[in-house]
Amino acid sequence: MIQRVQTIYLFLAAAIMFSLFFLPFMEMVDAGDQYYRYDLHGIHKGVGNTAQLAESVMPLRFLVFVTGALSLFIIFLYKRRILQIRLSIFNIILHFGFYALFYLFYYYVTRDIEVETYYKIPVVFPIVSVILIYLAIRNIGKDEVIIRSYNRIR
Repeated sequence: MIQRVQTIYLFLAAAIMFSLFFLPFMEMVDAGDQYYRYDLHGIHKGVGNTAQLAESVMPLRFLVFVTGALSLFIIFLYKRRILQIRLSIFNIILHFGFYALFYLFYYYVTRDIEVETYYKIPVVFPIVSVILIYLAIRNIGKDEVIIRSYNRIR
C-alpha cells in the first residue's frame, strides 16, 4: 500500500486540499477602497480584526473536506483497484464542483459592486490535485493490468 506511487499521489492531493483551510484564495478591493478577503472561512469585508463576514462559504468548506478525505480514503482501498479508479473519477468531478461553488460565491458577493481582484496561488491547488489524482488513476490502472496478466498466466 505505502510503497505504491499512487499512494503518494493521493496523499499529496489530500494534503493540497487540506492546506486550503489555512490559505486565502483572493483579495478584492472595490472602488470605495473597501477590502475583501476570500478564504474557506468566508468572504470577509474589512481589514484585520475589524473584518466582518460578508458571506459564509460553508458548502465550499464541506466540499474541500470531502475531496481531501476521499483522497485519503481511496488510499486504503488498495485491494479493490476498480473501486479506487471509480472513486478517484468521482473525486475529480467534486473538484470541478469546487470551482463552480467558488465562482458562485464570488459572483454573489461582487454582483452589485465593481471590484479589483487579486488571485492568490491556492486558487490553482484543486487543479494540481486533479492532476495528481489523474496520475494515481493511471498507476492504479497499470497495477490492474499487471494483476490480470498474472491471473492469466496461472
